[in-house]
Amino acid sequence: MITCYLQEDGLLKRRRWEENEPLPESAVWLDLFAPTHWEDKLTESLLGIGVPTQEEMKEIETSSRLYVEDGGIYMTTTLLCGIAEGRPGTTPVTFILVGNRLVTVRYDEPKAFPLAAHRLQKPQSEPVSAALALVDLLDAVVERTADILEAIAAEIDLISRSVFEAGISDRRGGPDFHDVIRAIGRQGMLTNRAQESLMSLSRTLAFLGLHQGNGQLVGHRGTIKSMTRDVRSLSDHAASLDTKINFLLDAVLGLVNLDQSAIIKIFSVLAVVFMPPTLIASIYGMNFQFMPELEWHYGYMVSIGLMVVSAVGTYGFFRWKRWL
Repeated sequence: MITCYLQEDGLLKRRRWEENEPLPESAVWLDLFAPTHWEDKLTESLLGIGVPTQEEMKEIETSSRLYVEDGGIYMTTTLLCGIAEGRPGTTPVTFILVGNRLVTVRYDEPKAFPLAAHRLQKPQSEPVSAALALVDLLDAVVERTADILEAIAAEIDLISRSVFEAGISDRRGGPDFHDVIRAIGRQGMLTNRAQESLMSLSRTLAFLGLHQGNGQLVGHRGTIKSMTRDVRSLSDHAASLDTKINFLLDAVLGLVNLDQSAIIKIFSVLAVVFMPPTLIASIYGMNFQFMPELEWHYGYMVSIGLMVVSAVGTYGFFRWKRWL
């Protein structure tokens, strides 16, 4: 599907580009969402550029993601997607700045796109150009990534309080170990994907900065520098969150080990406490013919008493040594 954003009456208006329709002269931004082969070829023929395929967009080499070709500036960036839908992931998005038009190619719906489109369609102090649309899209990506990192930080704080203040033993009414570890894992995975996106975005902005001499980009140098600083600070924040997540995971696993050690300790103490009674029972359970105690009138009561005294004595010794 190709969505065309046109400059009409000082406003940017959204319209779907239909088959066999000529490209409007006022088109500023062409958004190709999961384009078909026909739509790729149509865009290439009308704009004189090559539209990368989905497989080409997945290439990780910098030379395959950031380059200049046929008079167009090609930038493929990894963006976060599917967060609100509960399927967090990343998707490559290609930005092509060619002449006075911006072309975007994507196969998913990063939240930054509808946010930027909604913002661009509002009344602007100046006509919306392809460069302004590109800068605004990248700015929306930075803002969306910052929001995601803020949500991760809030979730990590919530998990930390549940672990260190409320306790995490499911037998005492707190959250279960498995649930806590899964929650930490989800935030760690999301943080790693945010770091991947920020690294890609940093390279894209650096490459864009090298082409600030482009006629349309000259007026956006300050914004590009500001976004570069923002991405750098967000990368530092994401690294800090990753450190917190690793510490929290280590702390939870340590508490799990402590809880398991306490359980094993109980079984160990019980085994030692009942060892003397077991020894007494074993002695008097032997089937020898000559055992004087077998004919005692109070032999049974004495043996039971010895078992109780030995068990209580062993337990008292453990308490005295503060081993319990």
